[in-house]
Amino acid sequence: MPPTKHPLSVAYVNSIDLPDNRRAHAMQMLKNGQAWSQCVEQFEFITNVWWHNRNRLTVENMAAFYGLTHPFTLIPYPLRRLEQSQYRWLRELYFQLAAWRCKRKRVDLVYTRTYPLLAYTLKLGIPTVVETHSPPGRNEEADAMLSLADHPNLVALTTISEPLAERYRAFGVPADKIMVLPDGVDLERFEPALTLAEARQQLGLPLNQSIATYVGHLYEGRGIDTLLSAALKQPKVLFLIVGGYAKDMERWQHRAAQMGLENVRFEGFVANERVPLYLWAGDVLVMPYGNACTTTEWMSPLKLFEYMAAGRPIIASDFPILREVLENGKNGLLVPPDDGEALAAAMDALLADAPRRQALGAAALHQVRPYSWVNRVEQVINRFNRYGQ
Repeated sequence: MPPTKHPLSVAYVNSIDLPDNRRAHAMQMLKNGQAWSQCVEQFEFITNVWWHNRNRLTVENMAAFYGLTHPFTLIPYPLRRLEQSQYRWLRELYFQLAAWRCKRKRVDLVYTRTYPLLAYTLKLGIPTVVETHSPPGRNEEADAMLSLADHPNLVALTTISEPLAERYRAFGVPADKIMVLPDGVDLERFEPALTLAEARQQLGLPLNQSIATYVGHLYEGRGIDTLLSAALKQPKVLFLIVGGYAKDMERWQHRAAQMGLENVRFEGFVANERVPLYLWAGDVLVMPYGNACTTTEWMSPLKLFEYMAAGRPIIASDFPILREVLENGKNGLLVPPDDGEALAAAMDALLADAPRRQALGAAALHQVRPYSWVNRVEQVINRFNRYGQ
């Protein structure tokens, strides 16, 4: 059943180059934008791109690369080169133009993750919500934006977790301005679900071998070294690693070869529309964040909610932030970070117990439903409606 359309005009204004941006923040913004387009009567997504990309933002490109199922109006300004100017007025020209467009269009609300924009929308009297994914003290533009935290036209500052919200409260942002909105998932892309066998047939994966799937970037701290250590302990299990930039994949492939691993398969980057296939193909889904990951205190990983939506059992590193969603033994298993032996042991226990795998996967699928992108947007709309009263 489609969401109710609110009689609002909303613009989501950011500065991300498209359509080939593989970074998680680009995916998060576009999924958010799609949800806004589903929830309000008038919507456009405004961004700043390189000149050569201005005509490549087709419905087909965006749908495949980012797994978008509901096309929406995308307004590209080809002014990205100016953001590198030594002159502030040129660096911020895009933000001024975007804000004035919103003013002319008489939008009811601007949503953004682009901090310099805030000064212009608030000055023009446009109610604005700004979202942040990192704590104060790490980004000069973000810290400068915080001086506007008590501005009457700032509807809310949204964060992705309670620990992150607490940092902003401690920094002096009024508590009543802060909203905590964990990241979400596009549930439609996981319906109807495929069986394990159906997904493997489409991907050409073995039907009679246990598969542990990881989807995401291959940066340090993401636990790829822990996966390789677990693969040594589980030689009969195929470790399917999906995603990452070519240079990162080559580095880990070299490491796997040095370790003599023949049960690790690197798929590289795949279009987001195909991610559900790889998740459905796994007997278990692994999320082995390590202590070297710099965001484990406040993160809200997109992959967590996609893993849950796939209805497969999850094994994740035991960080407090992940315990806000995962409950050990209830909707997933939590193991010590950077411990390949513990990961292999948890995997061994699950692979030997089909009913438990099914129960954990079903619980995760049931409990992910409140984390849809549409529900996330609805919470912002509710806040905006209260603001306008």
